[in-house]
Amino acid sequence: DLQAVDRDFAFTVDARVKALIAVNAALGADKALIESVRVFDQFTGDKAEAQMGAGKKSIALAVRLQPKDKTLTETEIEAVSAKIVEKVTKATGGTLRG
Repeated sequence: DLQAVDRDFAFTVDARVKALIAVNAALGADKALIESVRVFDQFTGDKAEAQMGAGKKSIALAVRLQPKDKTLTETEIEAVSAKIVEKVTKATGGTLRG
């Protein structure tokens, strides 16, 4: 078995956006390589709005990449990461938190 790669992403989204939308979008970024996506944090309420703006929240995702035929290079990991960010921002209307 090849070593899995775990990456975390946090997105600022509208407070009404369901976390499942972000999860499904991330999963769709590379169905062959992405083994799992899970929500590990949601930052909501008054404190979240004070930091991110009224009507906003943060959804944090843990993504596991599981290569099947070769170890991933840093360039390949970055390419998949960029695609995850693209898919989630498009699906949720959110932005990647820095």
